[in-house]
Amino acid sequence: MSKNILLAVDTTPRDPARHVVAAAAMVRELSRDTGDHVIVVHVHEFAVGRFGRLQVDCGDGEGEGVVETIVSDLRAAGVSAEGEIREAHVGHIATSILSAAEEHEARIVVLGSSSRTDLPRMLLGSVASRLLHMAARPVLIVPRSATPAPAGQPLAATTAAGEH
Repeated sequence: MSKNILLAVDTTPRDPARHVVAAAAMVRELSRDTGDHVIVVHVHEFAVGRFGRLQVDCGDGEGEGVVETIVSDLRAAGVSAEGEIREAHVGHIATSILSAAEEHEARIVVLGSSSRTDLPRMLLGSVASRLLHMAARPVLIVPRSATPAPAGQPLAATTAAGEH
Protein backbone atom coordinates (compact mmCIF):
# COMPACT_ATOMS: atom_id res chain seq x y z
CA MET A 1 0.00 0.00 0.00
CA SER A 2 1.56 3.27 -1.07
CA LYS A 3 1.54 6.32 1.15
CA ASN A 4 2.34 9.98 0.69
CA ILE A 5 5.55 11.97 0.97
CA LEU A 6 5.29 15.76 1.22
CA LEU A 7 8.14 17.72 -0.39
CA ALA A 8 8.21 21.38 0.64
CA VAL A 9 10.05 23.70 -1.77
CA ASP A 10 10.96 27.37 -1.84
CA THR A 11 12.53 29.91 -4.20
CA THR A 12 15.37 31.32 -2.12
CA PRO A 13 17.25 34.04 -4.01
CA ARG A 14 20.68 32.87 -2.77
CA ASP A 15 21.84 29.74 -4.57
CA PRO A 16 18.23 29.33 -5.62
CA ALA A 17 17.90 25.69 -6.45
CA ARG A 18 20.73 23.60 -5.01
CA HIS A 19 18.88 22.70 -1.79
CA VAL A 20 15.61 22.14 -3.66
CA VAL A 21 17.35 19.86 -6.17
CA ALA A 22 18.96 17.86 -3.36
CA ALA A 23 15.62 17.39 -1.57
CA ALA A 24 13.81 16.48 -4.80
CA ALA A 25 16.50 13.92 -5.66
CA MET A 26 16.16 12.37 -2.19
CA VAL A 27 12.37 12.19 -2.54
CA ARG A 28 12.72 10.65 -6.00
CA GLU A 29 14.87 7.87 -4.54
CA LEU A 30 12.63 7.34 -1.51
CA SER A 31 9.43 7.19 -3.55
CA ARG A 32 10.90 4.95 -6.24
CA ASP A 33 11.92 2.46 -3.55
CA THR A 34 8.57 2.56 -1.72
CA GLY A 35 6.04 3.43 -4.44
CA ASP A 36 4.86 6.41 -2.38
CA HIS A 37 2.98 9.31 -3.97
CA VAL A 38 4.73 12.71 -3.73
CA ILE A 39 2.98 16.00 -3.06
CA VAL A 40 5.24 18.97 -3.92
CA VAL A 41 4.18 22.03 -1.93
CA HIS A 42 5.22 25.67 -2.15
CA VAL A 43 3.79 28.16 0.35
CA HIS A 44 3.40 31.79 -0.71
CA GLU A 45 4.02 34.13 2.21
CA PHE A 46 1.88 37.27 2.50
CA ALA A 47 2.20 40.38 4.65
CA VAL A 48 -0.79 42.59 5.38
CA GLY A 49 -0.34 46.26 6.11
CA ARG A 50 -1.76 49.64 5.37
CA PHE A 51 -0.95 49.20 1.67
CA GLY A 52 -2.90 45.96 1.48
CA ARG A 53 -1.85 42.36 1.09
CA LEU A 54 1.62 41.83 -0.40
CA GLN A 55 3.30 38.60 -1.47
CA VAL A 56 6.78 38.64 0.09
CA ASP A 57 8.26 35.21 -0.66
CA CYS A 58 8.97 35.39 -4.40
CA GLY A 59 7.85 36.95 -7.66
CA ASP A 60 4.60 36.02 -9.37
CA GLY A 61 4.75 32.54 -10.82
CA GLU A 62 8.17 31.60 -9.40
CA GLY A 63 6.83 29.17 -6.79
CA GLU A 64 4.45 27.65 -9.31
CA GLY A 65 7.30 27.22 -11.78
CA VAL A 66 9.47 25.37 -9.26
CA VAL A 67 6.57 23.07 -8.31
CA GLU A 68 5.70 22.35 -11.96
CA THR A 69 9.33 21.56 -12.84
CA ILE A 70 9.81 19.18 -9.92
CA VAL A 71 6.48 17.41 -10.50
CA SER A 72 7.33 17.00 -14.18
CA ASP A 73 10.79 15.61 -13.39
CA LEU A 74 9.41 13.20 -10.79
CA ARG A 75 6.77 11.93 -13.20
CA ALA A 76 9.41 11.49 -15.92
CA ALA A 77 11.33 9.31 -13.45
CA GLY A 78 8.25 7.14 -12.94
CA VAL A 79 7.17 8.66 -9.63
CA SER A 80 3.52 9.46 -8.90
CA ALA A 81 3.48 13.19 -8.08
CA GLU A 82 1.27 16.25 -7.86
CA GLY A 83 1.84 19.90 -7.02
CA GLU A 84 0.11 22.23 -4.61
CA ILE A 85 0.39 25.94 -3.87
CA ARG A 86 -0.64 27.27 -0.46
CA GLU A 87 -0.72 30.65 1.22
CA ALA A 88 0.32 31.76 4.70
CA HIS A 89 0.84 34.95 6.68
CA VAL A 90 4.43 36.01 7.31
CA GLY A 91 6.04 33.64 9.80
CA HIS A 92 3.50 30.83 9.37
CA ILE A 93 4.99 28.80 6.53
CA ALA A 94 5.85 25.84 8.80
CA THR A 95 2.27 25.69 10.07
CA SER A 96 0.96 25.66 6.50
CA ILE A 97 3.36 22.87 5.51
CA LEU A 98 2.31 20.80 8.51
CA SER A 99 -1.37 21.38 7.68
CA ALA A 100 -0.72 20.08 4.16
CA ALA A 101 1.09 17.05 5.59
CA GLU A 102 -1.86 16.35 7.88
CA GLU A 103 -4.45 16.75 5.11
CA HIS A 104 -2.52 14.44 2.77
CA GLU A 105 -1.66 12.01 5.58
CA ALA A 106 2.02 12.26 4.62
CA ARG A 107 4.24 9.71 6.30
CA ILE A 108 7.19 12.13 6.12
CA VAL A 109 7.88 15.78 5.31
CA VAL A 110 11.02 16.48 3.28
CA LEU A 111 12.70 19.81 2.59
CA GLY A 112 16.13 21.05 1.62
CA SER A 113 18.34 23.13 3.85
CA SER A 114 19.42 26.35 2.16
CA SER A 115 21.71 27.70 4.87
CA ARG A 116 25.36 27.08 5.58
CA THR A 117 25.26 28.23 9.20
CA ASP A 118 22.81 28.89 12.01
CA LEU A 119 24.01 32.45 12.65
CA PRO A 120 21.52 34.33 10.41
CA ARG A 121 18.62 32.29 11.75
CA MET A 122 19.36 32.37 15.49
CA LEU A 123 17.08 35.32 16.23
CA LEU A 124 14.15 34.53 13.93
CA GLY A 125 14.52 30.80 13.31
CA SER A 126 14.01 28.98 10.06
CA VAL A 127 11.16 27.04 8.49
CA ALA A 128 13.20 23.84 8.90
CA SER A 129 13.79 24.52 12.60
CA ARG A 130 10.12 25.29 13.19
CA LEU A 131 9.06 22.13 11.35
CA LEU A 132 11.36 20.02 13.53
CA HIS A 133 9.93 21.50 16.71
CA MET A 134 6.26 21.56 15.70
CA ALA A 135 5.86 18.33 13.71
CA ALA A 136 4.06 15.26 14.99
CA ARG A 137 5.44 13.24 12.07
CA PRO A 138 8.97 12.62 10.76
CA VAL A 139 10.76 15.51 9.06
CA LEU A 140 13.78 14.93 6.81
CA ILE A 141 16.01 17.93 6.14
CA VAL A 142 18.28 17.29 3.18
CA PRO A 143 21.54 19.26 3.12
CA ARG A 144 22.21 21.13 -0.07
CA SER A 145 24.60 19.26 -2.29
CA ALA A 146 28.17 20.49 -2.44
CA THR A 147 28.05 20.24 -6.23
CA PRO A 148 25.03 20.32 -8.53
CA ALA A 149 23.63 17.00 -9.74
CA PRO A 150 25.09 15.67 -13.02
CA ALA A 151 23.76 17.45 -16.12
CA GLY A 152 22.21 14.26 -17.49
CA GLN A 153 19.67 14.00 -14.68
CA PRO A 154 16.35 15.84 -15.14
CA LEU A 155 16.37 17.48 -11.70
CA ALA A 156 19.63 19.24 -12.60
CA ALA A 157 17.67 21.37 -15.07
CA THR A 158 16.14 23.14 -12.09
CA THR A 159 19.58 24.25 -10.92
CA ALA A 160 20.59 25.55 -14.34
CA ALA A 161 17.30 27.42 -14.77
CA GLY A 162 17.41 28.90 -11.27
CA GLU A 163 20.93 30.36 -11.35
CA HIS A 164 21.25 33.72 -13.07
